[in-house]
Amino acid sequence: MSGLGVLILHGLGGTPHSVLPITAAIHGAGYATVAPTLVGHGTSPTELEQRTWGDWLDSVNTVADELSKRCTGIVVIGQSMGGTLALQLAATRTDVRGVATINAPALPADPDSTEQLEYLIGRGRTMQPAGAADIRDPQAHDSAYPDLPLRSLLEMAAGAALVNALLPTLTMPVMVVSGDHDSVVDPTNSDAIAANVRGPVNRLRLANSAHVAALDLDRGQLCRALLTWLVDLTDQSATAV
Repeated sequence: MSGLGVLILHGLGGTPHSVLPITAAIHGAGYATVAPTLVGHGTSPTELEQRTWGDWLDSVNTVADELSKRCTGIVVIGQSMGGTLALQLAATRTDVRGVATINAPALPADPDSTEQLEYLIGRGRTMQPAGAADIRDPQAHDSAYPDLPLRSLLEMAAGAALVNALLPTLTMPVMVVSGDHDSVVDPTNSDAIAANVRGPVNRLRLANSAHVAALDLDRGQLCRALLTWLVDLTDQSATAV
């Protein structure tokens, strides 16, 4: 085994394309890097509808297990729901040396929003339009489902509430990133992560980016910041060994 391995997770309804600049930068720097397609993604919204928070968590744990066999420890980086999953992995595994979140949901859902989703499901509605990708760079393009299952939105909300309770158990270094123009996940979620974890926090606010920050105008700044943070983690890990 040698060095830290890096697991990079995309968000709900997305694909690894949404985190490609990060994956390319970290792989290019020589780290063992894996950016899986979350179960239920990359196929159809109907397939996603059948999956639960537990399914997503199990799938990333399986990938983390394989990566951990090749490395001295792992770092998990996640955008949007991928960041929420990253936090739960960090809270429940002993081989995670650091976790970075980018516009991750980590606050309990508004009860009115949850009630509305449950009402619509009860009336037989299954999907809602995902809308255009929340990216300010007019040249950027994301690859994601055009519709999102309402049940998947509820699953994500349940996962965020679960992770919110786990935040005080996190003692490893945490990098928390938010886009100032995010219209999907309120940046107060990132503030809550930074305020409630117990490990050292590196807080980064991207002045020109929206939700899909890895593809947005500040992507170069984001990648450089992550690489600097990883170098610090590598030094710390080597010292600990």
